[in-house]
Amino acid sequence: MRTPRLLLQDILDAITEIERYTPGTLAEFVANPPVQSHIARQIAIIGEAASRLPQPLRDAQSEIPWRQIIDMRNIVVHVYHGINWQRVYDTARKDVAALKLQMRSMLTSLPSEDERPA
Repeated sequence: MRTPRLLLQDILDAITEIERYTPGTLAEFVANPPVQSHIARQIAIIGEAASRLPQPLRDAQSEIPWRQIIDMRNIVVHVYHGINWQRVYDTARKDVAALKLQMRSMLTSLPSEDERPA
């Protein structure tokens, strides 16, 4: 089982991929199905990792839209034929920047693995 620290790092790694590969315009994004797939996969990783974070940790960060993050994962995984690419693009270009700051803050606030009680 992955620790909260590793799950938060998974989210940050996926955000890095989204930032690296999301093109500057929606037209470029829509014209590039491999990029669409890659970004959708990273959004799925974020949602999956978020769903595996302990509920008390999520509850302590109630300003983060956990339900929406997890729901977005479910959409890109289960409704693959009906994905709203505009929404995926908007998420990639607008929402992940704020999420990145929140995840970094959460990660730095966690005790290190060697500081945890046995």
